[in-house]
Amino acid sequence: MEWLNRERLTVYPRIFIALYLLFCLALVYSAARSPTGLTDFLDRPLGTDFSQFWMASSLTLAGEPAQAYNFPQFLAAQKAFFHVDFPLPWVYPPTGLLLVMPLALLPYLPSLAVWLALTLAPYLAVLRRLAPHPLVWSLSLAYPGTFQNFVHGQNGFLTAALVGWGLVLLDHAPVAGGILLGLASFKPHLMILIPLALVAGRRFKALAALLASAALLGLTSFLVLGKRVWLAFWQNATVPMQLVEQGRMPVPKMITPFAAALQAGAGLSLSLALHLVIMAGVAGGVFWVWHRGASLAVRGAALVLGLLLFTPHAFPYDLTLLALPLAWLGWQGYRHGFLSGELPVLLLAWLSPLLVFISTATRVPLVPVILAALFVLVLKRCQMEASWAGGPAEPETPLTVKPARHVF
Repeated sequence: MEWLNRERLTVYPRIFIALYLLFCLALVYSAARSPTGLTDFLDRPLGTDFSQFWMASSLTLAGEPAQAYNFPQFLAAQKAFFHVDFPLPWVYPPTGLLLVMPLALLPYLPSLAVWLALTLAPYLAVLRRLAPHPLVWSLSLAYPGTFQNFVHGQNGFLTAALVGWGLVLLDHAPVAGGILLGLASFKPHLMILIPLALVAGRRFKALAALLASAALLGLTSFLVLGKRVWLAFWQNATVPMQLVEQGRMPVPKMITPFAAALQAGAGLSLSLALHLVIMAGVAGGVFWVWHRGASLAVRGAALVLGLLLFTPHAFPYDLTLLALPLAWLGWQGYRHGFLSGELPVLLLAWLSPLLVFISTATRVPLVPVILAALFVLVLKRCQMEASWAGGPAEPETPLTVKPARHVF
């Protein structure tokens, strides 16, 4: 891919960013002209998914946190406030409710702005830490996953920042790293593999800090929000799967192997069975990489890709996490050379949040295939690291005969 040179990697991200800004300006302009000043030209709340965070916070601050898990009442409150029928149920555990609780202290739009600013900053900072190159700023802002999360007001920036900084700190400050990883437990369906990786890597101090952090977050939510909130959460914990069974979940937008099997007509039971097989394979791959003591880039990339492949329930905004392995592997390739076929797969992975739209239209699940291909390449990198005489330390020579200098 000789065409992918520094000049193009400078110009193309700027084009993407300019298009994003125009789209955001159109959203803001249309919202300003709406009856409530809060809904865009797509007839959705500005910030889309942030509306459920703010509404959950509003109910909690009003002394009714359990109402967030009463779906009919929660959706009725959303409709009454935004004057649009855009149902977004609250499915996060009470730990997530605790984290968003302060949001409704501000009016909706200022709260959205503060939320995006406070979560975007550490997200961009960790990507710059993983790949310390000047182009990383523009590549990160131009990454379609960044744009998706920004427009939807989702929590992907926060999740990626906690996981990214947690893994960065793991080698030198394991307790601090474990605490950050434990805080990411507010999205438990995405974080299941992290304790397995720490056990495989014999990072027991970090594991203890993670468990203590997650337990403290859960206990705090219990003390602050009360027992009724946790009971309401458990009573409604199966709602996402019920929505899938009822055909009310936008399966074509999901980015998981489970959703891919459903789209292929496998049926719910067979899709779950196939996904369980993939979960076992992904867990084994992550365990192997961490047990071998691979470099941080390989360990981190394997774990984050594993998180995305392991869960049966993930959407395009969760691809914000994918920025972490993209930064790690891109930096590795720039410094030491790319594996055969790695650069095209990285490019497709960078574009994957946009490819979701193609998958939705064609019912062809592109994203799970791309994630799986990148995961296999990471396993190959781990195997190559293990073959070096010096172990997992970074090599002195490129991994391939094709150096990376033509890219940057």
